[in-house]
Amino acid sequence: MTRYSALVATVGVCVLIWHECAENPAIFCYLIGIRAFTGIRSRALTLVPVTSAMTRNNSRCSNPSGSFSMRSTMSKE
Repeated sequence: MTRYSALVATVGVCVLIWHECAENPAIFCYLIGIRAFTGIRSRALTLVPVTSAMTRNNSRCSNPSGSFSMRSTMSKE
């Protein structure tokens, strides 16, 4: 059932893109190609693990009143 719903969704997306391209095969192939390229490229990028040495452990940085303690220069009247 999952494969059938994936097939129906894929065909639906292709029909939508075909309609969006005003039934122009060149634009359709370009959009399919560029979306496939960006999809493959986004999967190739991986996240770098953050070590504890890179994170801020300073209590002054996590205290909101410490970071916004400067008085406002705008008139309150």
